[in-house]
This record gives sequence, structure tokens and C-alpha cells, in this order.
Amino acid sequence: MAGTGTGGCVVRTLATVLALALTATMGYAQMQLPPGTSSSVPTDDRTAAPSPETSVLQKAEDAIAAGKYDAAVTLLTPLATASQKNGRVFYDLGFAQDALGHDAEATAAYKTSLQLDSNNAAARVSFGLLLARGSDRAAAEEQLAAAVKITDADPALLARANRALAQIHLEKNPAQASDDLLAALKLSPEQPEDAMLAAEIAEALQDNVTAEKAWAHAAQMSPADPDVAVGYARALTRAKKFDAAQQALAPAHKQHPQNTQVLAEIASVTLLGGHVEEALPLLDQLRQAEPDNMAVALLQARAYAASTAPERADALYAKLLAASPNDPVLLAEVGDNYIRERRSPEAEPLLQRALAHPEGFPTQKDLANAAGELAFAASTNHDSETVLKALAIRDGALPPGTPANPPFTFLAATAHDSLHHSKLAIEQYRLFLQQSGGKFADQEWQAQQRLQTLTRMSK
Repeated sequence: MAGTGTGGCVVRTLATVLALALTATMGYAQMQLPPGTSSSVPTDDRTAAPSPETSVLQKAEDAIAAGKYDAAVTLLTPLATASQKNGRVFYDLGFAQDALGHDAEATAAYKTSLQLDSNNAAARVSFGLLLARGSDRAAAEEQLAAAVKITDADPALLARANRALAQIHLEKNPAQASDDLLAALKLSPEQPEDAMLAAEIAEALQDNVTAEKAWAHAAQMSPADPDVAVGYARALTRAKKFDAAQQALAPAHKQHPQNTQVLAEIASVTLLGGHVEEALPLLDQLRQAEPDNMAVALLQARAYAASTAPERADALYAKLLAASPNDPVLLAEVGDNYIRERRSPEAEPLLQRALAHPEGFPTQKDLANAAGELAFAASTNHDSETVLKALAIRDGALPPGTPANPPFTFLAATAHDSLHHSKLAIEQYRLFLQQSGGKFADQEWQAQQRLQTLTRMSK
């Protein structure tokens, strides 16, 4: 199928998946009940005079259909002997054990069923789904892939297998997952989870435009589903559509007002939209619901740090640091908050600890920002050597061609000045005056005064 080759083919396959999903008839009958919930005994066997074994098998399958799995196991176990040649006995026994959560017993029964009848698509799908719930994804994929090759099987069953394959392939082979989902949609009507899966596939392929459309379609089908609402909101947030993201979350929040996942996303979108004070009550509600949730604590700490009362973040950051004392990102955040509180002597050692592990920052931009904060803290503490070291780290982390930032040029000038690097100080003061453009009046006055003094002294 398309989608496993070039990037263009992948995008076209995703577009096809989305188009097929958008036009699927939702009034269609739902997918068949899971394999084993209706009798696997052929119709002609039912109309003929039943043998004792067939009669027991029928009673067991009726029990499965009624959800009486213990009764089915009791009926089937005496039939599941070493001499039994009817694969349906073992398949039905495996299905009943599977439903009871007896994975080892179900696995053994499914394997015997497939040894007796390798073309039993229902057994392969059920066994594949059992394996997919565990850690053996490769074995699950093997069973499901074998099932979809049994082309004369029930289309709804094959569709189920393709959907499961799409979930398995999503993380490491999203292009194949797209093909799997497309195959499922050709075999059965669209399910609500299909639209969400199409969106997740698009995100895995970094196709944000298609992902946003797929999430929008999923939201039309299930507007109050928390997972859908959060996924759609995040897609809109990536596009900086903060108001639309809030609207996407509203139906789920109305129907599930205590859902912490939805509350956290609303708070996050509110913060990203620059409405810090509006986010704080939501975060308080979240913290009350999940007092030990470190992700919520971090979000609330960041909100307080950006508010007019950054000191309210101190207790939260202390708790976070106690749990992750060597996290460079967290250390940098706490150092930044101390700077906001005019506690530079405490900020500097934290920022130095953070920069001792540059590999721990998710991006070079994050590393550069932390180095810049250290430069400011060290300057306030009159630690000129650390200022210059921090600026060197910052410069090395920034991509070539990054526009000059006048405040950092001024920090370099004053650091060289205090260390009596007169020539370098003159150079940096002049560079700062070229960059500042009248936007930093106090610093420009100081630079001009120091230039005059340093120039006279150098003659």
C-alpha cells in the first residue's frame, strides 16, 4: 500500500485516511461482538442431530455470549483433552479464560487451537490482542498480521486486526500505522477512536496540518471525550490558537468538571495565552485533587513564578527539588524565580549546578536561557568571571546569526571593566551603544561615562 515509501506517499495516505474517515457512514451497524461471543459451530451442525460433544460446545458458547465465562470454562475443560481435534473447543476455552483475565491459560488454549486450525482468524485476532496487552508486541504483531492475510474471514474481524496493528505500529512505524487504519476503514464503518488514531498518526509523522483536521473531526464525533478534547487543544496550541483551544476543551470540562487531565490542559492553555492570574484558581483546584502530582505542582510553580507573587512558588519548587535535586531544567527554573525575587546570591549556585549538566536541557535554546540567567545573577553578585563564563556558554548554545541582545553585551562590558580588561571593556561598551538604539537609557549613560574614563586612562 501507499504510505510506506517516500514522505509524499505518507502524506497522501494520511489524507486518504482522513477523507475516508470524514465520509464514513456512522449509522452503520457497529463492529461484530468480540470473537467467541457467538457460536462458532457451523449452521449445518446445528440443524443436524447434535452429538453429546456438539451439545456441550453449544452450551459453552451460549454461556460465553451471555458473559458467563466461568460456566463456559467448566463446560469446555473436560473437552480440552490431548486427543481433542476440534480447534473450536480450545478457541472458545481460550476466549473464556481471556475474558476472566487468566492470561496463561488463555495463551495455552489459543496456541492449541491454532495448532489444530492455523486459519482460525478469530483465534489469531484474540490471541494477538491478548499479547498486545502485554509486553510481547512482536508476537502480537505476528498473530495479527497472519490474521489479516486470511481474506475469507469476517471483514469486521479483519478490521479489528488492522486497528490493533495500527496501534502497535503507531510509535515506531507511523507510516505503516496509516496503512493499517486505511485498511480497517475499507472493511468496516468508522469508529470514534479511528479519528483520534488518525490524528495521533499524523502527529507521529509531524504532519501538524493533517493532525489538526483529524482532531477537529474526532471532536465533532466525541466533543466531550476528555482524551479527544485534550488532543485537539494541544494541536490548536501548537498553532498558537489559544482561544480555539479553550473552546475545544469546554464541552469536556462541562461534562467532566472534575477531570484533572482536562483541568490541567485548560490551565496550561490559559498560561500560554498569557493569562496567569486566570490560571491560578484552576491550578489550586488541581492541586487539591492531586496533591502529590508533581506535574501539577510544576505547572502551579511556573504560574506563580510568572505572577505578581513569585514567592508563592518557593514551597512548590522546594518540594520538586527534593524529589529531583539534579534536574538541570528544574534547577534553572528555581534560579530564575530567585532572580525575580531579588535573591541572586541564592540563584547563582543553583544555575551553576544546572549548567554543569548541559546535556540535561531539552534544547540548546533552554541551555542558552539558563546561561543568560546565570550571567544576570552573577553580575548582581559582582562575580565578573562567572558572568563571562556564562555568556560564553550562552553564545555557544545559540545558533549562528542570532540577533544581538544588548543587555548581554552590556553585562560583558561591565564584567570586563571590573576585571580591568580595559581594551575589551571599551570594545563591548561601544558595541552596546551601537545595539541599544536608545532603549536602555540608564545603561547607555553609564556606558558613555565609562568609555570616556577608560579612553582617557588608555592614553
